[in-house]
Amino acid sequence: MILSLYPGATIEYVKAHQGYLKKGAFVIDCCGVKEAVCAEIQPIAAEQGFAYVGGHPMAGIEFSGFKYSQNDLFKHASMILTPQTDMSIQDMDLLKKLWLSLGFNHVQISTPTEHDRMIAFTSQLPHVLSSAYIKSSSSFKHKGYSAGSYKDLSRVAKLNESMWTELFMLNRDNLVEEIDGVIDRLLQYRDAIKKGNEKKLWDLLHEGTERKTLIDG
Repeated sequence: MILSLYPGATIEYVKAHQGYLKKGAFVIDCCGVKEAVCAEIQPIAAEQGFAYVGGHPMAGIEFSGFKYSQNDLFKHASMILTPQTDMSIQDMDLLKKLWLSLGFNHVQISTPTEHDRMIAFTSQLPHVLSSAYIKSSSSFKHKGYSAGSYKDLSRVAKLNESMWTELFMLNRDNLVEEIDGVIDRLLQYRDAIKKGNEKKLWDLLHEGTERKTLIDG
């Protein structure tokens, strides 16, 4: 069974239907946070005898609803799984084959804690930045002045407020840490520009270029 609900709704569904879940069956959620969800469902799985695996497909668009569904949404995407520690290698291999058959090209095995820490950086922080960025008064005049950079940074400002509010609140400690970090780094750029410190600004930009090059290999 694959559950594609918001975190709170996922937990409530499993609690309400736990007696109907077949022993030995796989139950996989697709929530964007894992610690809060896994902590609630794993004890139920152990009691009821079904195999619970936390999941998070790393694919999405800025629109929601069935009319925006795409056949190739998962093509070349990564699927994150946070299995129970006692899951067998055979069962994990079966699950990997399932997700690869749906178009994913990578299955990342993680823990709920590590998942939430990384997702705060790779997914949640960009949504916060995009939402804050688009609120500039200059945004109303962007046409004719904007290109790829504007589109890249503003794309995920259009989001599902209810879903993202729930995700942010359930991962608040990790997300606040990432927000604080980017604020500190932005202040370094601001101060260098404000003070006319070309050397400092060049160094900051160069550090960013080197980091991106190192990450991309």
